Amino acid sequence: MNGYLEKKLVESCRGADKSAYTELVKAYSGRVFAICLGMLGNIQDAEDIAQQTLLKGFANIKQVRNSEQFGAWISRIAKNLCIDFIRRQKHRQCSFAEQSAADHSNAKEYPELKRALTKLSKEYRLALLLYYFDGRSIKAVAESLMISEAAAQTRLSRARKQLRKLLETKGDK
Repeated sequence: MNGYLEKKLVESCRGADKSAYTELVKAYSGRVFAICLGMLGNIQDAEDIAQQTLLKGFANIKQVRNSEQFGAWISRIAKNLCIDFIRRQKHRQCSFAEQSAADHSNAKEYPELKRALTKLSKEYRLALLLYYFDGRSIKAVAESLMISEAAAQTRLSRARKQLRKLLETKGDK
């Protein structure tokens, strides 16, 4: 979404225009979900936190300092809500790998890939999900993660290498 349109929609939202927020949700819901999925690794939890993010964004739209930076602002809300969720769940000591295995026990599509993704660090998994799952450009991945484009490219490259190693190791066994 271009900066001018984003600014116009945010300004309309500040004036209580719910349809303008609907357009922002359409534009950013995929990014928000990908961030949540990348951090939480569980589809149901990611959907819940993504929904909370979008609701919180609507309730706090007046707090956006730069109307052209709505995407970065809503991404930060998603990350913070995910971190809060992880902290609340920490006492359960359920590893992401165990949750993923339970969630995908009946999955027939690419089970080795799903297992390998669970073994990646959150920063690498998130970069891959934003780039491949959400179809974001390197620039958009960098903006979502609040890092430089070079850092986003490096993170994707390293994530691919680690994923390839994990998949090759699995194939050798």
